[in-house]
Amino acid sequence: MTNPAAEPEIGPEAVFDRVRSSNPFTDNRVSGPAAPTSPDVEAVNRPVFQRLTDLAAEALSARRGLGAVLWGEAGIGKSHLLARLGRWASSSVDDSGPRAVLVALHNLQSAPDYLPRAVLRTAVATLTAGRPAASRRAPLFDLVRAAALRSVNGDVGNRTWRQFEAAFLHWMRRDALAGPVPGDTDIHRVLFRYFMSVNRAHTHKEDGAEARRAVRWLSGQPLDPEEARSLGLAPRAADEPVALADNQAVKEALVALCRLAAARERPFVLAFDQVDNLDDDQFAALARFLEALIDAAPNLLVVTSGIQNTLMHWKEMGVVQESAWHRLAQFEFQLRRLSPEQALSLVRHRLDHFFAGRPDLDGLGELRRGDPLFPLGLAWRRQFLEGRLDVRPRDAINSAREAWRAEQEVLREQDGPEWLRTWSERQRTGRTGESPPTADEVRDAVDRRVEEALADHRARSTAEPLSLPPDGDHLAGLLYNLLVQCREADPEGLTNVERGVPPRRGARPVYDVVFGQAGADGTAAQTGLVVVVASNAVSAAACLRRLLNETRPVERVLLITDDRVDLPLGPAGKGYLNELLRRRPERFGRLSVTFADLVELDGLQAVLAAARSGDLEVQLRPDAAHAVTPAEVIASHRRRGRYLASPLLRELLAPGPRAAEVGA
Repeated sequence: MTNPAAEPEIGPEAVFDRVRSSNPFTDNRVSGPAAPTSPDVEAVNRPVFQRLTDLAAEALSARRGLGAVLWGEAGIGKSHLLARLGRWASSSVDDSGPRAVLVALHNLQSAPDYLPRAVLRTAVATLTAGRPAASRRAPLFDLVRAAALRSVNGDVGNRTWRQFEAAFLHWMRRDALAGPVPGDTDIHRVLFRYFMSVNRAHTHKEDGAEARRAVRWLSGQPLDPEEARSLGLAPRAADEPVALADNQAVKEALVALCRLAAARERPFVLAFDQVDNLDDDQFAALARFLEALIDAAPNLLVVTSGIQNTLMHWKEMGVVQESAWHRLAQFEFQLRRLSPEQALSLVRHRLDHFFAGRPDLDGLGELRRGDPLFPLGLAWRRQFLEGRLDVRPRDAINSAREAWRAEQEVLREQDGPEWLRTWSERQRTGRTGESPPTADEVRDAVDRRVEEALADHRARSTAEPLSLPPDGDHLAGLLYNLLVQCREADPEGLTNVERGVPPRRGARPVYDVVFGQAGADGTAAQTGLVVVVASNAVSAAACLRRLLNETRPVERVLLITDDRVDLPLGPAGKGYLNELLRRRPERFGRLSVTFADLVELDGLQAVLAAARSGDLEVQLRPDAAHAVTPAEVIASHRRRGRYLASPLLRELLAPGPRAAEVGA
């Protein structure tokens, strides 16, 4: 039992300090289906939320794939609704585990043909939940275990592992619930080997190495031939890595995961937030893949969320095929603005949450009982809501944030009791007659808003590292986009930025990104980036071999890795690396990106993407919003030196004579 005497007492000054330092309306958006830091008003958009959960249940019970589009204008509450869906999925009714499998995807950076692999990688990362691959607590183990037990009708008996595997493979090919389901037997076999390895590691009969290899292969990463053979996979050649062959195999791996979730009686949901931030080619490729996946998967709900105008433009211009659109948008949900009463409820809910459990200071409780909008007050209500028929949720939150900030400024000049005594007078005089913001005020507000968005992204990514799993394609796309921004910030510094797009078939390009920097003599020195996030020596050696055989010479070559994944170098890879260093050691270098740096890089791009979709705004006055443009974000990044604050970008740009201009 807790000792009341041991609990710290919350005194009046502590509450005043919290009002000065915290703003309950700072968080006006979320990045993907994750629990927001602010409270949620479940009455808002309740019918749409209920319909989405019903569709998830229908996909499970009918053993089919369904697609739903969630759209509306910026700031209407799409991401908040997906966050609510994420909390629903992770909740449990009867203590039997989460009620659904939900994979949240946003800010995708992979090349179009590699987006399906990015979806699979995120799905497997979600199902392993950041735990060791051999952990029995991972959601993936729970799902495979449910299917394995179903395959023997719950009776393991005295079966050998080989007999157990045969029953599992038979069930995965045909079960009483879904009927005949064609699929890749290798995928089913690897799933069982994962299950067997985790169980054997639990009883200390092995170290879980097979489980780790299985997770890597199931997430789309290649294995060395010897590693593949340990899982029952047959290499095509002795010196070639073994991986899921193409997007058809990626689709079948996702279908298998959906069937495992069905065996556990859990809906499987893919939630794509802010798809309007994708390029045309990216969305076209993603839509084609999702169409095929929805057609093939039993127990799948795909929720696609974005700005309505962008999605409709893609549909009308033929970016997405008609058949794919019908699958993705089989069910359409348009979010609408709030009534003034609903907006008030939204604001009051945050205020009640902020003041919950606070002591009844001198006059504070009385003021709150007299005006439940304290400290915003009826003056804010009159100024913001008077004459309005409907309100965007973001406008209500932004306006309340600025009104709260105004009170914070007063509280910093006065002590707490004086602030409370003068509050009523400020309510009578109101906040009208404010002059239009100056250019400097707009610039400062943009800088402040971008910093807030970056801090929000940093906090969420750090709390949910699964949202940024090691992924070479994502990192390559991220660096390409950021270098393009740097060129826009300083056109005379970077002369060109090119992305090496991997082909659908055949060898990858030598360089993932090539960019040029202007020299003092007017020439452009070219730098080639090779991003290697490989977990096997064969794939790493193949990248180094391509570098040795390059036909496009560049002045500098940088090999970039993710420090969460060691660069595996077997005898062949070490030989290639030594040869590269022997030929021209001055032009070859290695860089590693830390997770913290990756979060910062991803945040820079995510904020720009939000601006491109009209999803980043500042409240210049309680009743005046300003949509931040992409150019303003890039200018803010440059003005505040954010590009060169990244150790990786600083190293890439440092050799150029004008590199400092990017962060000036």
